Amino acid sequence: MTLRLALVGGFDGPASFQALAATLPPEWVVRTDLDPATLLDEVGLHGLDAVVVALDADSTDITLALLRQVQRANPETLRVLALPPGVDAGLAERCAVADGVQQVLGAPFDAGDVRRVMRRVLTVRSLLRDPQLRAALGQVDGLPGTPTTYLSLRMAMADDGADLSEAVDALRRDAALSARVLRMANSALYARGRGIHDVGEAVHRLGLDTIGQLVLSSEAFGRMPPSARAGEVEREGLLASLLASRIAVNRRDRGLASSAALLAGIGALLPGSLLNAPAHPSELWQTAPREALLGAALLAVWGLPMEIVEAVAFRHRPSLLRGRGLDVVGAVHAACALAAGAAVDGEWIAASGLEDRLAAWNSLAATYAAAQAG
Repeated sequence: MTLRLALVGGFDGPASFQALAATLPPEWVVRTDLDPATLLDEVGLHGLDAVVVALDADSTDITLALLRQVQRANPETLRVLALPPGVDAGLAERCAVADGVQQVLGAPFDAGDVRRVMRRVLTVRSLLRDPQLRAALGQVDGLPGTPTTYLSLRMAMADDGADLSEAVDALRRDAALSARVLRMANSALYARGRGIHDVGEAVHRLGLDTIGQLVLSSEAFGRMPPSARAGEVEREGLLASLLASRIAVNRRDRGLASSAALLAGIGALLPGSLLNAPAHPSELWQTAPREALLGAALLAVWGLPMEIVEAVAFRHRPSLLRGRGLDVVGAVHAACALAAGAAVDGEWIAASGLEDRLAAWNSLAATYAAAQAG
């Protein structure tokens, strides 16, 4: 499939992006010759699937304004901000949550990173077949940006030699987030005995996996547009997240399933203009509810792992994925169903031979729900 991509700017001048373009698939149309004015013309007249704009630290506001203009010209275009080497951490975090920015690439990045960005374009198209719905998702005012602190923690979690102080520093840069993490860490669901009064103590005592989920919840739900259901969806997501981490069968799956279960209901918090718009004839993708499709598409735009995107899209009926068993999708489905007091997909349970685990899962759900209520 032909994909249209613009690389604008470059940390060492346009030549750096021209060199990058030469390493991308030859069937793509990659433009490196566009300045801000001609970029907007190209976006508006011919359409681009994605734009990657290099941040000029001396003209930050101008760079961010350009991405907002791209959003207005063609909201379906994926908008990526490329951060230069050595960028100030505070500036990077401010840019990552700015209006108009959907993903951030930190230098150094290469063709593999750009390919992953473009796969997000294809994923969103597969989830939301209606171009008008994709465009509507791209132009929602107040749509939250990438959960940057969570992604920083994921990088630390992936590095076995990582210094936990990096995670503590990332949390302490956001006072409101630190306060929310501490409050949640001292709830009945997480606290064990003596209270936790310091972010560093919380990280060391609870571990990066648990802290990662708390941070993801804080960033994702704290930045969603106001909704009467926000508290309910977040509480249910936290309960499902805990259950998923116990239901999944290995450490890697536990982390992914826990994150996916936490965010599984986030599509329900999007504006009613998206949730209630007339259905497109090809929209009912794999019979998934619209809120699941929108939620999965949002996570794809954020750049979260594709296993998480898939689990959110299929969480209502894992039996649609034949022969998968108790993988990330299955763990997320079971956890979300139990957290909501709904029935687990019987067809999936039977096909996966999991009948003997249901009683233990129900008991675990009851225990966690009682702790959450307390």
